[in-house]
Amino acid sequence: MPESNDSFSEKRRTAIRNIRFNNQKDLVLRTMMDRLEFLEGQRDSLDMEIRKIARDNEDVKLLMTIPGIDYYLASLLSSYIGDVNRFPNADRLASFFGVIPETRDSSTIKRRGHMSKEGAATARWALSIAVDTVTLRNKPLKEYYNSVKNRKGSGKYAHISTMRKLIRMIYTMLKERKEWKYENTALTESKLSRLDDD
Repeated sequence: MPESNDSFSEKRRTAIRNIRFNNQKDLVLRTMMDRLEFLEGQRDSLDMEIRKIARDNEDVKLLMTIPGIDYYLASLLSSYIGDVNRFPNADRLASFFGVIPETRDSSTIKRRGHMSKEGAATARWALSIAVDTVTLRNKPLKEYYNSVKNRKGSGKYAHISTMRKLIRMIYTMLKERKEWKYENTALTESKLSRLDDD
């Protein structure tokens, strides 16, 4: 394969299309490349529509004040949350996303189990991606993640705990109509200006 920082540069695409296995793999490879190019052709019009929706949605613009969350991820999270007022508290929103531990209580013993995973899997996936990107850019959230990881000895548990913390913060932002506590206003303005690119 030609050297390239882009896995699907024009030279690499040509090289991939010229690969021959002389069996059914040729059909599979050609079909996959055709599908990739078809989806890329759809991307621009869909991206423009998502930006247009984001431009008119105050919740999306609030979520974009979080470094690491741009219009696409903000739109996805907002679409799942809908009207935040339908959730009486942040724990109910966390429950909706399926990031609260299951409880198995008896008369005297309370047991907390694995993440409930109720709700849409794509909503949890979006929240997980948000945690990954936000913790890279936000020192307090990264410190929270590390403290839970050190205390519990589990990166997975720390990740889920951080998902719960972030969803509680998002709930407060949307409920109180406040920007992200650690907002970088120049970055937010840059992200918002891209919503007007057509």
